[in-house]
Amino acid sequence: MRVKETRPDKSDWSLDEKRIEEEAAFDGLYGIQTSEKLLSAMQIIEMKNTLWKIEESFRVLKTTLETRPVFHWTPKRIRGHFVLCFLAFLLERSLEIKAKENGISASPQMLKDSLNALQVVGFSVHDKDYFLKTKGDSLGNKLVRLFRIKPPNNITEQSKLFV
Repeated sequence: MRVKETRPDKSDWSLDEKRIEEEAAFDGLYGIQTSEKLLSAMQIIEMKNTLWKIEESFRVLKTTLETRPVFHWTPKRIRGHFVLCFLAFLLERSLEIKAKENGISASPQMLKDSLNALQVVGFSVHDKDYFLKTKGDSLGNKLVRLFRIKPPNNITEQSKLFV
């Protein structure tokens, strides 16, 4: 404790300057415990310093991509679910990195929301089916240009959209 009782009736306290000075010798130091015996101390420290990337990746998977535990019982389905979640994460990270490299600063959630806002609405006129492109936001339009995606015309016949 860094405070100490100066009177027996416990009504008066003061800083324990000696204890504070002793503990200051350990400020900024931390220990790492590992069972790895083939790596050097620097390699272990480098591995520890990259753990934040893994932890942040799991945070993204749980929050932005909204992955939750799904109960699969067969190994094939478990692997399939994992691969699907990993691919979604990989696509999101690639989008985030490419956007940042091109001067677009936006959170993963903003990128996702902007892309989700790019939509088409189906309608029929005289027994013909059409799609009407809705107006996306500026970020979504920047992303479409960045990835060289050719957007559909404002109004497109359904038969010509999927050619």
